[in-house]
Amino acid sequence: MRARLWLRKKVTRLTNNPKGFSSIIGLVFMVLVVLLLSTGVFMWTLSQNTLYNEALREKNQQEADRRYENVVATNGNYTFSGNVVTVAATLTNAGPVATQIINLWVFDTSKQTYGFNNSLASMTGANLNPGQVLNLNGTNAIEVTVPNAGSSDNFNVWFVTARGNTVPLTKSQGIIMAQVSQGIGSISFDFEQFWHYDFSTQPADGTPLPSKSPNNYTVSANNYTVFHVVLTNLDPLGKNIVLDGNSSIYIICAQSATVKYGTWGLVNVTANKIYPSSGAQCYLKYENMIEIYFAGKLKQNPDLNTAYPLNVLLLGRKGNNDYGQNIPFVSIYLVS
Repeated sequence: MRARLWLRKKVTRLTNNPKGFSSIIGLVFMVLVVLLLSTGVFMWTLSQNTLYNEALREKNQQEADRRYENVVATNGNYTFSGNVVTVAATLTNAGPVATQIINLWVFDTSKQTYGFNNSLASMTGANLNPGQVLNLNGTNAIEVTVPNAGSSDNFNVWFVTARGNTVPLTKSQGIIMAQVSQGIGSISFDFEQFWHYDFSTQPADGTPLPSKSPNNYTVSANNYTVFHVVLTNLDPLGKNIVLDGNSSIYIICAQSATVKYGTWGLVNVTANKIYPSSGAQCYLKYENMIEIYFAGKLKQNPDLNTAYPLNVLLLGRKGNNDYGQNIPFVSIYLVS
């Protein structure tokens, strides 16, 4: 009873004393603030730890994907023309993860210059799922401009993926090709890159080449025609070859029950511009691919709407010796 009276007196005294009452209210608020701050700090720490763990898992997954990425480049080769290196290859995703090819780099080891092409990221088929293949051959070959590059220079070529991995390109020559060349000749011909350009008359020196014909094996007898030919030196002895102005494309055709012939001579094309009146000479370094051009207009009037065989006649020097080869594997359909 006494304790209850004492407690009642204390409460009455505190409630009647403004300072005491405000102290109690302040203490309650302070406790609430401390609890709220502690809870906020704990929740923030927990969320940051969660974000850190998620970022760490994502980083580890990216690193694992980068290590598992495996793109293989085969059938690799390149041609050179006027500071432009045209790269052909077949890319196969041999890894377990999807891969995106974003650019192509070409390094001229002879001049210590380089160039790149970053248009691959937007190319159809550049995103390779496991097992998928991207063919960069013929019209899909990739061009890279390399300052001050020369036809006799050596190049290192590699593709780059979005994860930063590099895919080196190795040219597809070797023992088998060298053995084949012993039977057919030291120079091989690329059928996928045979095409032509049409002019109504012989163009002036320095005229840019127009768009190539979509019908590469249908040729107009009335036009001035420029043939694009890609050759590779696969000489079994590893010698370099120089082709001179006696090289040409030769055709045997019919004219009113008689046999006629026509030729397209070797011409100089530099930076995609043709120089018909200047003499041409082409240097084929061993294991290198090169673009050459033959141009002219038929002087005969052959029978039209007829298929005829073409012969690529190559003359020049191999090392210190004369060299000659005939490539008789192309046919054209001659129209007006």
